[in-house]
Amino acid sequence: MSSISYGGISESATVIGRRGFVKSLCYTTGLVGSTWVNSACEMSFRNESSVFRSFEPILLEHSDGGVMIESPIPNLPLAYVSRNEKKIFVEYESRISVSVVLAAHISVSSGLWRIPLFGEDVRVPIDAGDPLREFSEHNISEWNPVALAQKGDYRIQRGLPVEKEISLQCFPILPGKGWVSGGPWLVNQCGGVTRKLCREVFTLVGRGVRHDSKAYRICAGKGKATEFLSWVCPEV
Repeated sequence: MSSISYGGISESATVIGRRGFVKSLCYTTGLVGSTWVNSACEMSFRNESSVFRSFEPILLEHSDGGVMIESPIPNLPLAYVSRNEKKIFVEYESRISVSVVLAAHISVSSGLWRIPLFGEDVRVPIDAGDPLREFSEHNISEWNPVALAQKGDYRIQRGLPVEKEISLQCFPILPGKGWVSGGPWLVNQCGGVTRKLCREVFTLVGRGVRHDSKAYRICAGKGKATEFLSWVCPEV
């Protein structure tokens, strides 16, 4: 089992991806210059001249009130399925192999991808005109790497499912949104070096506590129950 140990991200490729993600996030959300203590933006810029070795996970507030545990990757994925945009962003050379991994049917007449929702029986055909399961195709270069994931989004990259442990004890939600605790949870995420394609879905990983106080590292008391979401390799 590989440990994410949020207390420390050991995989160098993930660390590099995290640095780029945090920098882009800082600029696009206006966090540059934030005085919030120990913010990921400050840590990123402070370590710019050296190998990035932050010990903080990227926790963001989700639109439904949950907490997102972001897991950036070092390169563009081969494909990304956005449920909100009803688009699949895909590397053209990989589109056939990606369609197999997603159990998708590409319509010859319309060019639309028909992709089952997370948890559905992939053996059941999808009818044409299904608004929840049809996606227009776009080049992966059009995908925005710092767009926040939504439940049910897929991403495809090269790798294999690797079991990891997520354990959060009094960690901050950016930017200055308070402190949370949760886990430990065991999840499978894509990792390793291989030519094989690996699928991840953005989904619920568990429930934890959002602490009442927003003061620095104050995590006493019961707090409020909250959901944590991250990227997970779904079981076949």
